[in-house]
Amino acid sequence: MTITVDGVARSFGGHDAVRDVTFSVRAGEVVGLLGPNGAGKTTTIRLLLGLLRPHAGSVSVTRPLGYLPEQLLAPEGLTVRGYLRFLARTRRVDGIDAAMEDAGIADLARRPIGRLSKGQRQRVGLAQAVLGAPRSLVLDEPTASLDPKQVVDVRSLVRRLATDGCAVLVSTHLLAEAAAMCDRVVVLSAGRVVAVEAPGADLEARFLSLT
Repeated sequence: MTITVDGVARSFGGHDAVRDVTFSVRAGEVVGLLGPNGAGKTTTIRLLLGLLRPHAGSVSVTRPLGYLPEQLLAPEGLTVRGYLRFLARTRRVDGIDAAMEDAGIADLARRPIGRLSKGQRQRVGLAQAVLGAPRSLVLDEPTASLDPKQVVDVRSLVRRLATDGCAVLVSTHLLAEAAAMCDRVVVLSAGRVVAVEAPGADLEARFLSLT
């Protein structure tokens, strides 16, 4: 297993944000983390990233770990290449050109981040996530703000990364996105896992009952 969440619980002010959450993502697999707003997806991601400690259970992630946040925060004055170069030095990795090519932003290398559209910024976020060929990858709403062609490109990239041996967790609140990209889907509701299923009619019925 490359990403493992085992019986994890985390509370805030007496409220259980997640409770007894268990799932895993194997190398070569794309798993969706699906649920409506407030289901516990963000807390689960923060636990995986080490930004929170679980109050119970354990989390294990094979590193290096790549992460695409829902919203990229980057210095507006840096160019795309300059931003990725800074991250590559900080992380002590290489592969800037490959990451830009994978994310479809090679033509934006000299563009200041402050002059990018929302969709372009999303693709820069994807480039920094795959920088250095991570073994585990956590993607938070990876196709947000992308046009239809870019959505197809990102889905293809995610599948290729998994084929190359990466373990990929995709967090989304969109059933169609999970169904199009994932081998299995973990459905969260009110901080609990209510299903772990392959995409299909059963998953659709389960998810629709929560919304």
